[in-house]
Amino acid sequence: MIQLFSFFTFFLSLFGLQSGNQLNDPKAKTILDAVSKTYKSYNAIEAGFSLTTNNPGQNKSTVQNGNVFLKGEKYKLSLGKQIIYCDKQSVWTYLKDINEVQINDYEPNKEDITPSNMFTIYQNDFNYMMNGEEAVDKTSCTVIDLMPKDKSKPFFKVRIWIDKNAKYIKRMKVFDKNGTLYTYSVTSFNSKANLEDSFFKFDAAKHPGVHVEDLRM
Repeated sequence: MIQLFSFFTFFLSLFGLQSGNQLNDPKAKTILDAVSKTYKSYNAIEAGFSLTTNNPGQNKSTVQNGNVFLKGEKYKLSLGKQIIYCDKQSVWTYLKDINEVQINDYEPNKEDITPSNMFTIYQNDFNYMMNGEEAVDKTSCTVIDLMPKDKSKPFFKVRIWIDKNAKYIKRMKVFDKNGTLYTYSVTSFNSKANLEDSFFKFDAAKHPGVHVEDLRM
């Protein structure tokens, strides 16, 4: 199953304010807990985002636009030529350019970052620290760095910008160990989305001629 960092990956720089130079800073945890509480209070979420990828040795960055829809552990993610549906039982990965869908069992791994757990995974799998404040699109944000406890992860740090008032993530940045930098920026956010459960299932009838690869056990 695709990890959120395959689709949601971005940021980082190194340790900032003196007051934040300690791992698992209580101030950072208070803010992260508030973000988690905010997201859990929503029945369903619809968000638009942009993904900017900077590869080492290349002067030009690439930009893709996407959308993510969340309802509990159900989600739908659209980015580039790929759409992923998850209804908490199955995961459909639809490849638009070849009109093919691959179906897998939903097998959540607590160590994977997915749209359904991205706002709570820090509680067990990351160290975290404050890194100051910064404006994003004229919105005042608190900056927090997350460092994975598992050093075998392909990324070494994630930085998140949290809207100080609304308590939701405005930007995320992931630094990959190979030097690639991914930046996700939230371009729209709707916390009152009305999404039926059927929205999170792939409907083959809407894709005439689709090739189905059912890989479920």
